[in-house]
Amino acid sequence: MTSEPIPAVPPGARLVHIGFNKTGTTSLQGALKLARGKLPAHGVVYPGEERYHKRPGVYISGAVGRLGDRPTTEADWQELVDQVAAAGDNRVLISSEWLCQAPDAAVQRVVTELGGDKVHIVATLRPLVKILPSSWQQFLQNGLRVDYDKWLRGMLLEPPYDKPTPTFWQRHRHDVVLERWARYAGPDHVTAIVVDSSDHAKIFRQFEQLLDLPEGILVPEPPEKDNRSLSWPEAEVLRQVNDVFKKRGWPDSLYRSAVRSGFVSRLAHLRPNTTDLPKIGMPKWAAERAAEIGAEAAIAIAGLGIRVVGDLESLGRMATDVDETDAPPALLPADVAAEAIIGAIAGTRAAGRRDGRAGSALHAPAGRAEIELSPGMTKLLKRARDRAQGVGHRLRRRTPGAGQ
Repeated sequence: MTSEPIPAVPPGARLVHIGFNKTGTTSLQGALKLARGKLPAHGVVYPGEERYHKRPGVYISGAVGRLGDRPTTEADWQELVDQVAAAGDNRVLISSEWLCQAPDAAVQRVVTELGGDKVHIVATLRPLVKILPSSWQQFLQNGLRVDYDKWLRGMLLEPPYDKPTPTFWQRHRHDVVLERWARYAGPDHVTAIVVDSSDHAKIFRQFEQLLDLPEGILVPEPPEKDNRSLSWPEAEVLRQVNDVFKKRGWPDSLYRSAVRSGFVSRLAHLRPNTTDLPKIGMPKWAAERAAEIGAEAAIAIAGLGIRVVGDLESLGRMATDVDETDAPPALLPADVAAEAIIGAIAGTRAAGRRDGRAGSALHAPAGRAEIELSPGMTKLLKRARDRAQGVGHRLRRRTPGAGQ
């Protein structure tokens, strides 16, 4: 374990951030996107235009993307390779959590094609006891229908621990993943940062040090851009929505627009009236098992010969905020539920406009049956749509310069 500051990677290095999922990667990537235009003046390139390098990461790792996403291709990966090569002697940062589930052949290809000895790997770590609740609600955002208790038991108690979400341990056997990358990049080219949960800005300073950037150039996105985890009632409502979606046989493209980009996105960026909703808890038995696995991983990581920054032993420390009570009722306040419905309508209307349709977002693609809504649901959607339009009209009237 090293003390800070962290030595910068050499000029011309290719720093590949492989995740892990649910370790503050979204906030970090948002800060990098904000700073993208300023970085070249300091000899650093963050390629592309998106928040992070999702499509290249999905493709090269052989992962299955999210429901409704456009399939990735070799061209997605080659575009990133070309952008990295074009950066010349600048330092380059690539960030994609999808890379943490890359198998051996993909890891070897990443290291070889992005620069060989120029490639340095960085991973961000967090205790499993913190990752598990966030991961369940993240899987829900891709259609999972399994309840929380059953999911935890499948991941922690039922060998071979690959049902119902086999990718969880592909992503979160942190010791196994780091050993794989160290084998191909070299242990002296791998840094693991244990995220400090008491200082959310610390990860920005650590990446500034890695890239030899001025302190303060990486700043968080505005609060409304922050993608918080769903609360317990929000997650449980989403799980039930997923169940209906599957039973009705509605298309993945509609799930992407109505549920993930609409319903979930609206809730995840909602701030008022959500702070008092109960969080997804962690039963004591699950926390104990997660701490046991984390402690084993910490010992293995310490023996890899890689640079470790932060409190590695925290990966195996028992959490103090475990919950031994039954799950609270999944009661969603009416105003939050209305926002979710508005988000679903807005997401599907936006998808309709992108596809050249008039925005009747409740139709499947050609050749698929239209979605049938009950009369009660139709009225509810209409009321929510009318409310959304009314809010938009009031905002336009109040905003200086609106409509000009």
